[in-house]
Amino acid sequence: MRCSAERLIEAIIATEVMAMQQHAAAEKQKQRQRTSVYVVTVSRDFGSLGKEVAQLLADTLEVRCCDRFILQEVARRAHVDETLVSALDEHARKITGHWWQHLLHKPTFTYEEYYNHLVKTVLSISRTGGVILGRGANFILGEEKAFRVRITGSEKECARRISEREQITLKESIKRVHDINSERADYIKMLYQADIRDDSSYDLILDSDRHDRIQMVEMILDAMQQAGYAIPATARNSLHTLSEEGRK
Repeated sequence: MRCSAERLIEAIIATEVMAMQQHAAAEKQKQRQRTSVYVVTVSRDFGSLGKEVAQLLADTLEVRCCDRFILQEVARRAHVDETLVSALDEHARKITGHWWQHLLHKPTFTYEEYYNHLVKTVLSISRTGGVILGRGANFILGEEKAFRVRITGSEKECARRISEREQITLKESIKRVHDINSERADYIKMLYQADIRDDSSYDLILDSDRHDRIQMVEMILDAMQQAGYAIPATARNSLHTLSEEGRK
């Protein structure tokens, strides 16, 4: 009869082998998910081309760009009007003010409820894939469930774009850029107790002062591939074609 020490060693070894097998299986499953489902979150400064990059990336990967869809889904889950959710979207002061309660057909609608429906919506999108614009989705999903991108830009350059797009003075657009960026930062701080500008919350940060939208999408694809995502050749070909057309 073997001594108890030998049995203990065998049991420890068996436990370690099982743990290694489970870890390997989990890694294989994670890799399969990364090669079959694309989930990218895009945080952006106002006027930094973040929305344009998100849409082009979604088109390139052939997934949905989730922007207004998030508002529609939160409204559906909460049984409230979409215009109400739109008014609250990424606006911390409006959420904390609870000014909208008199518009509803129920006693209360707290920001906790808003957050709860937002989380469920983002998690639902992550199961089928998509490019999720804003709303702090990177804080909901984390690095395990999404590739997290942030698009930045100088206040001056972002304001110039807004001025041209909305036909307002540069002074007015600078104020809009400052106010909206501050509002978004407050929103992230309130919902997630996090800093929107914390570099550790993103896998890739791009400066729109230095790169156009096609270049930024190309860099995102490169970084995703390095992170283990399988990027189809057709995606790069479509970007190359678009880039060539832009030079003509």
